[in-house]
Amino acid sequence: MKLKIKELFERIRKALKPYQKNIIQPLLKIILIIVICMIIVHVISGHETLSQYADKNPDIAYSTSVSGEEAEP
Repeated sequence: MKLKIKELFERIRKALKPYQKNIIQPLLKIILIIVICMIIVHVISGHETLSQYADKNPDIAYSTSVSGEEAEP
């Protein structure tokens, strides 16, 4: 079983080798940048969920938007 899986990965690696510099490396760099940005946003945001934000700010979270003409009496 392990031998078959190892052979499969070896075939995939050989098939993708010509595309390594043109496609795979840039794609991995983009994925790495996305993951780093996700971690930064998670740390900066204070781990607050949308429901927690709504509980803290009900006037903003549950207000309805009104156009300029409807807002004037």
